Amino acid sequence: MSLTVARPPGGSRVLLGSVAVAVAAVVVWEVASHLSFVIPRPLATAGALVRDLGDPRFLAGLRETLLAALAAFALATLVGGLIGLGLGLSRWARVVFAPIITVLNGVPKIVLYPVLLPVFHLGYGSKIVMGLLFGLFPVLINVATGVREIPDVYWRLARSVRANRWQTLTHILLPAIRGPLLTGVRLAVSLSLVGVVLSEFFATKQGLGRVVLQSYSGGDYADMMSTILLLIAISFVLSLLLWRLERRVR
Repeated sequence: MSLTVARPPGGSRVLLGSVAVAVAAVVVWEVASHLSFVIPRPLATAGALVRDLGDPRFLAGLRETLLAALAAFALATLVGGLIGLGLGLSRWARVVFAPIITVLNGVPKIVLYPVLLPVFHLGYGSKIVMGLLFGLFPVLINVATGVREIPDVYWRLARSVRANRWQTLTHILLPAIRGPLLTGVRLAVSLSLVGVVLSEFFATKQGLGRVVLQSYSGGDYADMMSTILLLIAISFVLSLLLWRLERRVR
């Protein structure tokens, strides 16, 4: 008689690995908190997060940040997708605008905030534009690259069936670039949130970026860390959901 040791399924191995990494991170965090007063203990950070989530003012700041990030993400997806389609479909547009887009993509976006602030003022306007600038280029570049890499047989198929422009767009072009498009969207959702939070560091009345800055200035490092971890968790969950969707449609 032979005994066979059953192996845990792949999903269980992934779960165990994730739990092990999380436990190790908490242990390292606890050790680091004893080495520097700037790093709060995990339990103190968790307590600060629970306290913040029960504070109406914190929830109002959270709502303002998320609404601005959502608007910036939607605009980045729309504007980036349209510009990317134009660059991918038009050789003339690539020759003229690709160098400009390359230069703009290499510029640190935060240095543009003092220029945007007098135009869009405090509040949602400047934050949305900053989030748009952060999230625009991943969508734009991925869509343009995806369009250029569409096989020629797709275009010959569209001509053979005499598809009009709308039919070509909806039945051939968009399905062909759904992978690169979703990759750009997945990157844009985190970057849009980063752009909004960074803009809140400088000139705003509400938002989680302002909460982080005020906590740091007041020496409340547990509150600062809890807000940062909340932002990381939101970004991680959104990216994970989009990544799962991206894998499903490929």
